[in-house]
Amino acid sequence: MHDPSEMPERLRAFLAAQEPEVDEIVVESYEPMTGGYSRVLARAAVRWRRGGTAEQHTFVLRGDPPADRALLFSDRAAEWAVLDAVAGHSRVAKGLYFDPTGDALGTIAIVLEHSPATSLLPYCASGSETAHLPARLAEAAASFHNIPIDQLPAALDRPTSWDGYLDVRIDEWRRTDREHVESLPVLRYVAEWLDAHRPPPVPLTLIHGDFQSANMLVDDDGMVLLDWELAQIGDPREDLGYFKAVAQAAPPDLTDDESFCARYRELTGLDETQVNPVVVTYFMVLGVIGTSRRLFEGGAAFARGDNTSVGSLFNLNSVTFGQMMWLQACRQLEAVLPPSARRQ
Repeated sequence: MHDPSEMPERLRAFLAAQEPEVDEIVVESYEPMTGGYSRVLARAAVRWRRGGTAEQHTFVLRGDPPADRALLFSDRAAEWAVLDAVAGHSRVAKGLYFDPTGDALGTIAIVLEHSPATSLLPYCASGSETAHLPARLAEAAASFHNIPIDQLPAALDRPTSWDGYLDVRIDEWRRTDREHVESLPVLRYVAEWLDAHRPPPVPLTLIHGDFQSANMLVDDDGMVLLDWELAQIGDPREDLGYFKAVAQAAPPDLTDDESFCARYRELTGLDETQVNPVVVTYFMVLGVIGTSRRLFEGGAAFARGDNTSVGSLFNLNSVTFGQMMWLQACRQLEAVLPPSARRQ
């Protein structure tokens, strides 16, 4: 995928190996796609004949960039396994084929079915009706938060308890500060604040890890969820908070509508003490650490000369914006989520 001029033939040969019963495979077009945050994306139009019948397909290829241009590092094999696990529960871009070594496609890559649905932000900007979207967002989140943990890939770590999981997640703020190229006291402050203001526990579930508008498509049937590379088992409210966090820079914030929390509670069985606007705002802060840590790592790698992607440096701007958001949220929550709510 790193050399688009090679890809029509590479893809044709790969598909011939994956679909031995088809013939006359023609890759009619292959073009890199914009919008891929951490992975290389491309779209291909392909036609072939199966049993004498002509078929037309559009595929999306999602692969790893060169190591020195990676904004963050994740595992395509793990993503492929998660895609398979959620496919029967959530609306996703269906995973069709996987090149686990990169020998066929030039990098480790997943080939997905192209979805004709519209990206969420352009959908909202087009003037389309949006009143139904908060409930649709809640339904999309609940669809995979409700998957029994024993149905998830064995490779996903299983935390032993909610408290232990939250300990690790909060300490990730401190660890990010320790491992960064310079000390950032705001990270330590946020960690201590989160530790002292813990919300009520909930059962751990699969979480998307990058549950935001850029990874969502909309059509008449609801939402299609993309990009599962950061999926893990954790507190499901991290996904809700992460959506809210990204929406501060890229509105609309669908979690602000009262129908969002109500519909999510209805579908998951959680109560009003566990899921409400205050708790979602708490996780707006806590839930960003996974992505923020990777952005810090990318910036540090650039500073060391291990990463040549200017994007790694540019994306530190979002962390600067995030620092203001985190501190403001902590101050606003003081009156409604006091230290007395912390874990005893």
